Amino acid sequence: MNKLSLSLFSRLYLAIVISVIISVSLTKFFMNSYDDQEDFYEFIFEVNYIFKEIAVNAERQIDTEQQIIPLGFPLDSFLIAKLVNPSLNSNICPSCQLITRINNTFYYQMSDGGRFVEFKLPNAKSNLIIYEKYGSELKLEDFTEEMPEGFSENYAEAFLQGILDDEDVDFVFLSLILIISLFLGIAIYWPIKNLQNQINALIDTHQKFGSGDMQAKADENILKPLDKLAHSFNDMAQAIADNVKERDIFAQAIPHEVRTPLSRIQLASGLIRRKSTELDVLALVDDVDNYVVDINELISQIVEYSKINSTTVAGSISNSESEVDQFQTIEVKAFIESRLQLLAKNQNKEYRLIVAESVEITTNPFYLRLLVDNFIKNAFNYAQVKINISAKVTGFNSDQQLSITVEDDGVGIPIDDRETIFMAFARLDKSRSRKTGGLGLGLSIAKAAAIKMDGKIVVSESSLGGALFSFTKEL
Repeated sequence: MNKLSLSLFSRLYLAIVISVIISVSLTKFFMNSYDDQEDFYEFIFEVNYIFKEIAVNAERQIDTEQQIIPLGFPLDSFLIAKLVNPSLNSNICPSCQLITRINNTFYYQMSDGGRFVEFKLPNAKSNLIIYEKYGSELKLEDFTEEMPEGFSENYAEAFLQGILDDEDVDFVFLSLILIISLFLGIAIYWPIKNLQNQINALIDTHQKFGSGDMQAKADENILKPLDKLAHSFNDMAQAIADNVKERDIFAQAIPHEVRTPLSRIQLASGLIRRKSTELDVLALVDDVDNYVVDINELISQIVEYSKINSTTVAGSISNSESEVDQFQTIEVKAFIESRLQLLAKNQNKEYRLIVAESVEITTNPFYLRLLVDNFIKNAFNYAQVKINISAKVTGFNSDQQLSITVEDDGVGIPIDDRETIFMAFARLDKSRSRKTGGLGLGLSIAKAAAIKMDGKIVVSESSLGGALFSFTKEL
């Protein structure tokens, strides 16, 4: 089961969003805490001022439970002051919660959110309570009665609206934070997006190079430290390209250089055959001719292996020929039959071809020939009596798959060796030795051809008892 995971940049964007949200939340929290503290200090200053003014003239005890004291504008717009008789009302605010105590004066929080304080007047038996107006207690008349000259009713209404609409202030603050966050996100997004594009370009260059484009180079004019990575990749790519170029030149030169002395050996053996009648000499000449044929076959396979694995490099010899560059729609049955006519000559083994007339593949015939030829040669080399060759298309519409299988009744291939056989010149046990006629490159060529056709080869056990080689490709 594949685990879902976010890319580096998705995580980075998510981290930025979370950081902004946390920053806004913390800023709002601390600002609210600071505002509450400032409001509380202002409340302390105001009530102490009122207490000092009232305490001078409060020398009598009131007979009623409480008596409102006018404060004048603007204090009476948001504060209420009362003299209370503690003997008639011992519990003035039962729902209040204690905030703090300063100089034997207790400050409380009321249930509606306002603040409340009770002072003991020094020269009277009455207590002074002062509390903030909240909610329904706030009225426009509180601002207009006894309003000083120069204050308009519109101003009073605006002042009252400012007291009542703290939520609007919060909304404005949050809107401001949102706008700042938006601009911050845009400012961060573009450099990160640019960085992402540059890394994606590096990834594309790596993939192109890995798929065989030796001319692919990374752009070094990018941000640090990616420029160092691009420079390092280019150095590595150039070194690999030079190595491939040397390998291709070597692979092209060796067959040519070897075939020249082989031709001379063949010429010399022909002259010896004409002039000599000794049976031992003629037998030795026959062995030499067989060796020359083997070497020529090996050279041909080396050339094919080099051709199919070679990549065009700037300044190197191009191994691309016209037949390699062309793609065609091929009838698989007719193609395999034509190859069998050449490869099955002088073979004492029974083979059966099972392919429908409608089976087709669009590919490079050069690659298909290498794949089919080496499958068939391998089967003839190791089969005892029987060989089955089949091809079919499975699936529907765009989800179709072509499979070509060749199986024999030979000794088969152990599971542990089913990867090894595709290595160039790999040798298994004596049952699959050079005595069977193999030169060690056939399956390596077949695997390279399968990769060029965007397919794969799977080796398994045949129902005939030997090995089954299966090539599959999505159509």
